[in-house]
Amino acid sequence: MSLTVLIIGCFLQFMFAGFQAMFVIFSASGAVNTHTIKGIKLTLLNASIFVLPLASIITVILLITFYVSNSPYLTNWWHAFPVALSIVYLVYVTVLTKGESTLNKQPGAE
Repeated sequence: MSLTVLIIGCFLQFMFAGFQAMFVIFSASGAVNTHTIKGIKLTLLNASIFVLPLASIITVILLITFYVSNSPYLTNWWHAFPVALSIVYLVYVTVLTKGESTLNKQPGAE
């Protein structure tokens, strides 16, 4: 991998980290506002706000470390790791909110 590809890839990973943060904030707040989510499910949503952008930043750190040390593990496939985590998160939120919305329900009414 050339230095130019590394710099462009790292820049795009930082941009993707910002996108992931906003993606998680808006999707998690929408899910919590329209569905009753409690316990470990809510904890996973809250942790995703930090985990997903951190995955992109860790990828950048790994790529720079591999480049400096001339490692054989330096490859563009590392960029797929944060994308895969985002897809897993999207599937999780979709499955979590698949049930009926509690947005229009009256308290005590069934």
